Amino acid sequence: MNFKKYLAVITLAIMLAIPAFAQKLAYVQSQRILSEYQEFIDAQNKLDKIRNGYDAEYQKMLKEYNDMLQEIDSQSLLLSPEKKQEKTRQAQEKAMAIEKFKYDKLGPEGEFYKKSQELTKPIIDKINKLISKIGEDEGYDFIFDASSGALVHALPKYDITDKVIEALNKGAGTTTSGKSKK
Repeated sequence: MNFKKYLAVITLAIMLAIPAFAQKLAYVQSQRILSEYQEFIDAQNKLDKIRNGYDAEYQKMLKEYNDMLQEIDSQSLLLSPEKKQEKTRQAQEKAMAIEKFKYDKLGPEGEFYKKSQELTKPIIDKINKLISKIGEDEGYDFIFDASSGALVHALPKYDITDKVIEALNKGAGTTTSGKSKK
C-alpha cells in the first residue's frame, strides 16, 4: 500500500473511531462516473477513432517497410552492390520515419496525448466542480473516491455517484458558458 493510501486509511479509521470527529462522509466511484457519463463516453469514442487512424497508418508503414526488406532479400543476388546499398538505405530511412511517426503521434507528449488532454480535461474539471458543489450543498465534510483505492469501507448510503451522474446528464452545474450555476 503506498503512503497516500495508507495515510487516507489511517485518517478515515481515526475519524470513524472517535465520536468527536463525527463527520458527514460520502464517496464516489470515479470510474463508474466516467463510464456512465455520456460526454466522457463521446470524448473516448473520438479518441478511439483518432488512435485507430494512427494505428492503421502505423501498420501500413510497417507493411511497406517489411515489403522493402523482403524485396531486398529476394533480389539480393540480382542487385548490384550499389543498388542493394541504395535499397538498404531507403529501408533504414523508412524505419526511422516509422519511429518518428510513432513518437510524434503516440509518444508521451505526442498528438494523441495532447488531443486526449484537450478532450478529457474540461470534463474531469466539470465533474470535480460538481462533486465539490454537491459536497457543499449537502454538507459533506469528506467525499472519497472509491475508485482510487483510498477508501476501504463505506456504507452504501454515502455513495453519491448516482446523484453526480444524474446531475451531469441533466446538465446541472453548468450554463452554456461552462460556469457553475449558483
